[in-house]
Amino acid sequence: MNINVQEKKKFLNWLVSTVSFSRREVSWVLNYLANHEAILNNVHFVEGAALTDRGLSVRSTEIGGEPFVLTIAEQTFFDIDQIFHEIRMNWKKPLYLECLFPDAWSHAFYLAVLEDNPNDRWNDHLDQEMAENVQRFLSEEETQTKIDTLYRQIDMALEDGDRDAFLALSDEVNRYLLQQKEGSH
Repeated sequence: MNINVQEKKKFLNWLVSTVSFSRREVSWVLNYLANHEAILNNVHFVEGAALTDRGLSVRSTEIGGEPFVLTIAEQTFFDIDQIFHEIRMNWKKPLYLECLFPDAWSHAFYLAVLEDNPNDRWNDHLDQEMAENVQRFLSEEETQTKIDTLYRQIDMALEDGDRDAFLALSDEVNRYLLQQKEGSH
């Protein structure tokens, strides 16, 4: 997925102005990224950045832990100067950035830039109940789409005065509505 650089800038500017970090250098580096589009083009916001080839994790004060961690090929770096130098010198390489802060999933700016981690896809970790819920939702959506299509066809049959089509389509929509009703119990 290719996220617009302007969306990334908006998110980083929001993050720096809204979230507090235990080290001010974290905000400096995030501002640096926001102000350099060439680098930002290669930044991907993910979860589980440590599982990528080149992942950077930033943590807000509320989350705790090391505020700034860069992982490259399973090597971990904590020194901000070293991390900044690595970002600057290898700006053409993908950088997977994980931003850990409270209630992240409830913020639209964050969700607008979040991408699937290429090394740790979210749907590889669905438990059976969640997979069933997703499947049920998709099935319900498919049924509702069919019902909506049938209603449009019924309207057209009425407009055309086609009694046979109206009756056949009405029977079909009633079957789907009955299935839908039985599925909700």
